[in-house]
Amino acid sequence: MTGRLVVAMTLAAAASAATQNFETEARRFATAYMAQNAAGVLEVRIDYTGSTANGGYVVAAAVRRLPDDKTGDQLSLLIDPQSHTVVAGLLTTLAQVTPPLAPDAVPRFVQSVLPQVLSELFGSRTRVRWPAVPAKASGVVPLIAEISTGYGWARWPMALSADARYVAVGGTWSLDRDPREVRRGILDSPHIQWDPGNEGATLKVIEFSDYQCPACKKAWGEVKPVFAQFGDKLRHGMVNFPLVRNHPWAFRAAVAGKCIASLWPDGMISFKEELYRLQDSLTLETVDDAVFGFLTQHSFDEKAFRACYLKDAAVDGVLAQLDLGQRLGVIGTPSYYVNGEQVAYGNKDELVKRLQAILAAGGIPENAR
Repeated sequence: MTGRLVVAMTLAAAASAATQNFETEARRFATAYMAQNAAGVLEVRIDYTGSTANGGYVVAAAVRRLPDDKTGDQLSLLIDPQSHTVVAGLLTTLAQVTPPLAPDAVPRFVQSVLPQVLSELFGSRTRVRWPAVPAKASGVVPLIAEISTGYGWARWPMALSADARYVAVGGTWSLDRDPREVRRGILDSPHIQWDPGNEGATLKVIEFSDYQCPACKKAWGEVKPVFAQFGDKLRHGMVNFPLVRNHPWAFRAAVAGKCIASLWPDGMISFKEELYRLQDSLTLETVDDAVFGFLTQHSFDEKAFRACYLKDAAVDGVLAQLDLGQRLGVIGTPSYYVNGEQVAYGNKDELVKRLQAILAAGGIPENAR
């Protein structure tokens, strides 16, 4: 009896130590991954530890607790202890499968059941294919979902726990690297629409936004003068991230904006601000009138624009921008990244302080204090 008690206590202690280790790693990752906010306190908890025939997994959650006990940013994490990776983003609990899925039943579940679940979740037709060359067996199965935008298919990275208990929508990140460093590599991309000038700036601010998004309109009015304070030390770029489920004319506007950015880069900011000005009155039926009215106001060549607008190359370009945002971890608009670090935009003074700190650190947010 005593021997059994010792064994039980030893196993309990080992489980507690493992949980603390996962919590420490989740906290370190979330601190670097989430938007920096000096006013908040980051809370991390382990919600579930799972075991499957192919290996284990851990579900964790990170929440930014703001003053007055308000809840700020939230992030779900699906950790794969075997590969020492984490899927960061949105987590959904699936209906439990009884008995649990055998490993050889997972591919069929992924291709026949999971698309229906995701279609309901996203409010759009979704397809998921089992990878032709599956990853090494583990407790977390990385996948790619393709979601219909009405203009083409957007690719969303995601993962499934091997027991089909959880699905996490988001990219897979190494727990051995700072996500800000990884993001800088991802953001070395031709899909960013840079404002003209300041090519040698230390601060590279990349905005993911949606022309139909009221929060994007409000935020732009707040951050534009902040960015201007940094002169040639800051370069601003935009990536279209139209939220097609809630914003019916956002994708067309994004394609128009991409064409204008490629043909007349100096007109890009004016175009954005014009659509923000008209935002409340525009519809899917009238957005083209606003676009062509803008061309006329600025004496831009309509024939050159028509050769680009809604053509395959421009549509594919916006789909590629959506893919870039998904790889980066964008889950809403607007989202701002400075040299790979996501920054909060609601408090001008805090934003200025963070930009100054990154500038003083030579553009490396990990070294900024």
